[in-house]
Amino acid sequence: MTLNETRRTAGKPGDLAELFARRIPHGHDIGMQIEDASADGKVRMRIAPQPHLSGDNGGAFFFPGVLFSLADSASGLAVMRGLERMVPIATLDMRIDHLAPATMDADLRAEAECYRMTRTVAFTRCELTAGPASKLVATVMGTFMLSSSTPRGARS
Repeated sequence: MTLNETRRTAGKPGDLAELFARRIPHGHDIGMQIEDASADGKVRMRIAPQPHLSGDNGGAFFFPGVLFSLADSASGLAVMRGLERMVPIATLDMRIDHLAPATMDADLRAEAECYRMTRTVAFTRCELTAGPASKLVATVMGTFMLSSSTPRGARS
C-alpha cells in the first residue's frame, strides 16, 4: 500500500477495509472478502469454500491455517477501524480455541471487534462460524502492537 493511498483513505473505515483487502496478496489468494465494516465497530469477513483450502483428503473441512488467516485479518481490520486510519500494526499474540471442525459446506465467516486500545497495544476478540447453520467453530483473542505514530489522544 502506498503512502498516498493511505492518506486518501484516512478517516474512512469502510474504504480502509476495502483497500486493505485488495492490497494484501495472501487474503486475495485465498478469497477473503469483507462483508461488513459497519457502524457497530465490528468487522465481518468471509471465505468461500474452495478445494485448495481443505485440510483433509475428503475436502470436508477448512485447513486450520485458513481460520487463523481470516481471524488475524478481521482482527487487524477491527484495530484499524478503532484507530480510524491505516497505521502499521503487528500481531503480537493470537489465541485460537478450536471448538468444532470448520465444515466446507458454506462460507467460513469471521466477526471481529477491537474492545480495548492503549497507546501501544490493541486487544481484539473474534468469532469464526462455518456451515449452513453458522455454527461457532472457534473463538479468537488477539493482541496487536501499534505503530509509535499512534496519536497522543489514544485511549490508555
